[in-house]
Amino acid sequence: MNKLIVLTGLDGCGSTTVAEQLHLADQGSTLFKSPPFPFSTNRNAIDEKVYHTSPAAHYLYYLSSNVYLTQLINQTFAEKGGNVYCERYFIDTVVSHRAKGVDVHYEHETALYHIRKPDYIFYLDVEEQERQLRLNARGRGFLDEQLNDEDLRQRFIEEFNALESEIIRIPTTDRDIDEIVADIQRHIQD
Repeated sequence: MNKLIVLTGLDGCGSTTVAEQLHLADQGSTLFKSPPFPFSTNRNAIDEKVYHTSPAAHYLYYLSSNVYLTQLINQTFAEKGGNVYCERYFIDTVVSHRAKGVDVHYEHETALYHIRKPDYIFYLDVEEQERQLRLNARGRGFLDEQLNDEDLRQRFIEEFNALESEIIRIPTTDRDIDEIVADIQRHIQD
């Protein structure tokens, strides 16, 4: 109980579906998606307009959303208890900006901010062919289209690999949702 459990991976890995199913199976848990409201209301404009003009400003927007999300998570633990599931989080902010050439660090505690460190980060690993099929089925957004660039996608993977000690890899290719959820639940219970 009272664990922060993050679901991450490349867009199309199944993080939304898996996070929702874990939350539904865990009575008394809470589900957050990063970036949270109110940051989520202008995310598309930030992604489409700000990044190309100022990658640093883009990073700071996502960093601030993670600092705010930490406050929501801490408040949830204090007032309600239970596990917190979070689709995407600080690791995604760091990985995506490093992959795009912004020199940022995976630091949860600095003189300026504190970001709660997850108890578990599950990286949902999916083969590229299946990832593309999933994206085609659900429709593609701005960020999905960026990862069509093979060089950028490879840099994302390399940046996740650089943080290997922080993550637990969960294969999702050719596996049904119940099997994936049970796999993650075993890790949490162990």
